[in-house]
Amino acid sequence: MKAAKIIEMWSRASHQVPHTSDDDIVQMFANEIAKLSYKLTDDELYRLIAVGALVYQRGFREFDGTIMADLLIRTLREGGRA
Repeated sequence: MKAAKIIEMWSRASHQVPHTSDDDIVQMFANEIAKLSYKLTDDELYRLIAVGALVYQRGFREFDGTIMADLLIRTLREGGRA
């Protein structure tokens, strides 16, 4: 499935999803990655973990990790392993 289709599905589903806390989102994402982890290569798994780290960092602003978040974003956009 292409990324644009996934984003489209997220935008449609967002109207049906109950309000959740940042903690809930991080926990749900971690649970889903854990379920899939045995099917993924190390690179695929670490890229999902990097995206999860960005979600976590954005949700928990008390950590001063904006430089690290920017580095993760740049690495992921360039197709590298975070």
